[in-house]
Amino acid sequence: MQVVINNNNPMYVADDRPEAEAHYRARFYFDPNGIAMASGNSHYLFGGLMGSTIEVVRLNFRYSSGSYQLSGIVLNDNSNSINTSWFTLSDAPHVIELEWQASSAAGANNGVLRLWLDGTQIADLTNIDNDTQRIDLTVLGPYSGIDTGTRGTYFIDAFESRRDTYIGP
Repeated sequence: MQVVINNNNPMYVADDRPEAEAHYRARFYFDPNGIAMASGNSHYLFGGLMGSTIEVVRLNFRYSSGSYQLSGIVLNDNSNSINTSWFTLSDAPHVIELEWQASSAAGANNGVLRLWLDGTQIADLTNIDNDTQRIDLTVLGPYSGIDTGTRGTYFIDAFESRRDTYIGP
């Protein structure tokens, strides 16, 4: 999928096949393709939503200090965001995979967000209190937060999702 950003309007593809998923995995290929971004510009690249509005998991893409970067964000039951660190992406094609899982019960606090970049696990957020959250809809592409300093083209390809097993490159 070629994504041409020439304004601040969101553009994405949506998948409404998840239905109250408590465990969700997604993998896609992403190539920044030298997209022009002002330092500090960012936008959301992927979102897993409960209903059509509550973002329970998302991936943030930014340009900072001369580098493209990626970060994961997960929402807990108190509506607080928990963030991974920022991870540098080279200006080349990458395989990005995430695993999101709701906590198994109230008080269990065993929800997770894991990220892989090019087959290597880069983030492992655990002990998340998110037992009331589910995924009903996913969006892929720059769906929110596009800055005026971001213009150009990048590529997304080979999206795949599953409930349980690692997908891999």
